[in-house]
Amino acid sequence: MSRPDYRVLRSKLRLTDLPYSRSWGGLFRFTKTLEVFLLKLLQILRIYRTRKSIIGIPSLATRNYTSLQAVVYNGTQEEVLGFRPRGLLSRVLRGVPNVEMFERLRFQLGVSEKSTRTVEASTELRGFVHLQLPWQLPWRPPAQASLKLFPRGVETSFGTVRLGDYDVHECPVFFVTEQVKWIIISDIDDTIKESDIATTTTFKAVVRSIFKGNYYTYKAIEGMADLYRELAAQGVLVVYLTSTPYQLAPFLLKFLRQAGFPEGPVYPRWLGNNRFGHKWRMLHRLLSNLDGQKVFLVGDSGEQDLQIYRRLCDTHTFGEKVEKILIRHVPGTPLPALADARENLYADPQSLKKQLEQSLAEY
Repeated sequence: MSRPDYRVLRSKLRLTDLPYSRSWGGLFRFTKTLEVFLLKLLQILRIYRTRKSIIGIPSLATRNYTSLQAVVYNGTQEEVLGFRPRGLLSRVLRGVPNVEMFERLRFQLGVSEKSTRTVEASTELRGFVHLQLPWQLPWRPPAQASLKLFPRGVETSFGTVRLGDYDVHECPVFFVTEQVKWIIISDIDDTIKESDIATTTTFKAVVRSIFKGNYYTYKAIEGMADLYRELAAQGVLVVYLTSTPYQLAPFLLKFLRQAGFPEGPVYPRWLGNNRFGHKWRMLHRLLSNLDGQKVFLVGDSGEQDLQIYRRLCDTHTFGEKVEKILIRHVPGTPLPALADARENLYADPQSLKKQLEQSLAEY
């Protein structure tokens, strides 16, 4: 059934499950206010003009909710990807992109020729926005729609102030319609890209990445992009669920694009949520809003993917929606013990392809 257009929601309405630090919020907002007025003065005097980038993250719309995501950075996307930060602190901590706090954005999603849904939200203290809106699918929705993003300015103690120039990178929102019969929910690290967790998460490696930056080195597992493209061509929707934090979203999106993976919703992690909780929360929300679609859960043995997927299947409502759990055995990690007929191990993309095609051929 068709729904009316949505007006801009009020600024105090926060449709997100991410907490807001009230104790520190006022102090940070005051500090941000001083920074904004200093930069505004430099802009008026034509000494310095800020440049920011708004990067939309592909999201998903189901029968009961629509998720919208975006990150705001200090500097253009090329500066962020090239580790050429504008902020003083980020010039030292080069592996930590300089996200912008208290940036107010307007999201505009066209769900049909005559219907546009609009909402405004703030990046608050996190530097990104992740909204869960009670927007149901429209009548005869498209397969996807473009999400338009508009800067509204910086939220200060005295109101919103427009500051500098913005590079806006829009993104699609994918609709889970009746035409979508299959969904792959795929992990990223050690599932579709080589992460080498054993060496990249050591104390020395983490410190080196913070001060030098090493996120250029994403390398796809050979054959995975070809496999996912073949499945997408058959109408399978690929959803990427990762423990990579929002701050590194530009590097992640660049990797997926350059490696040739099909477009699909991408859900990074807020650093305030642990890996298990993040994936469980997103899986719970997605599977709760499916109507007849069958799901493949693809992960690896390097983290807790099997434990998360298994616990999800223990819930009858969700378990009946999961066709298979497919776990890549990462070399150097213990061989996981399987406990259910739907749980399967694979060593390479070819063996994964056979298991997926076997299920697809049955329907």
